[in-house]
Amino acid sequence: MTLILAGSIRIAPERLEDLRPHLAAQVAGSRGEPDCLAYALTEDPLDPGLIRVFEHFTDEAALAFHRASPHMAAWRAACAELGVYERRMSSFDVSAYREI
Repeated sequence: MTLILAGSIRIAPERLEDLRPHLAAQVAGSRGEPDCLAYALTEDPLDPGLIRVFEHFTDEAALAFHRASPHMAAWRAACAELGVYERRMSSFDVSAYREI
C-alpha cells in the first residue's frame, strides 16, 4: 500500500513571489526523503495564488518522517509568515496502482 495526498493551498497573489523560494525548498527537501515517491507544489496557471499539492509516500511511516522533517517545519513557518490560507488536503490509501 502507498499513500497519496492531494489538495491545495492559497496565498494572496501579490505574495507569490515571496513564496516561490519556499516552494522550491519544500519540494527539494521532500523529494530527497528516502520513501517519498513523488512530491509537487504547483502554481495553478488560471487561478493566481492557488497552489496544487501532490504527495506520494510508500507508507504511513514515510509520511510521519516527512511531517517531522526540518524542511517541513521551515515550510510551516514560511506559510504562516506569508499568510498561506485555505489549506485543503485529502489522503488516499492505494492498494494497487499502475502506469497507463
